[in-house]
Amino acid sequence: MPLLRKTNWLFLTLLVGLGVGMLGGHPVFAAGGEKPQKIDYPDYPPAPARQDRAEAAKKSDGCESCHTATDAATMHRNPAVVIGCADCHGGDATVFKPDGSHQGDTQYFAAQERAHVRPTLPLTWHYPDSANPEGSFTLLNAEASEYVRFVNPSDYRIAHLACGNCHAEIIAKAKR
Repeated sequence: MPLLRKTNWLFLTLLVGLGVGMLGGHPVFAAGGEKPQKIDYPDYPPAPARQDRAEAAKKSDGCESCHTATDAATMHRNPAVVIGCADCHGGDATVFKPDGSHQGDTQYFAAQERAHVRPTLPLTWHYPDSANPEGSFTLLNAEASEYVRFVNPSDYRIAHLACGNCHAEIIAKAKR
């Protein structure tokens, strides 16, 4: 009987060690080797409770020069909602796609760099590729709030900035 217990203990230890070894390449640990870059983000003000359509358009025009297909311009079904892309996501909506440029061009990339909010862990995010790595929710825990807002304005850590002036009560209830 003691031999069987010892064998079980060895098997369990081996199994746990194997499991931890397999997790070593998992995105949860992926950022462990990359040091966050120090980025001086500009001030991205909270989305306003009210504005006219011209003000909102200024906060979307540059974005829409590249991002041409969307289900709803404001990401809201209600056409009475008047907000621009940068109101929720941050970033610089005054930057336009250079005439004649295409994704992959040097000019296009330079404009993207000025318009988008950059991650502090670019290698982990495979930046500038926009495909999220596996486990991106966990990676967002290690990111700057400015980047979190850019990729997911409804994230409860920053929703007060992107959505709070209109949805403060809902955000407060959801955070509880």
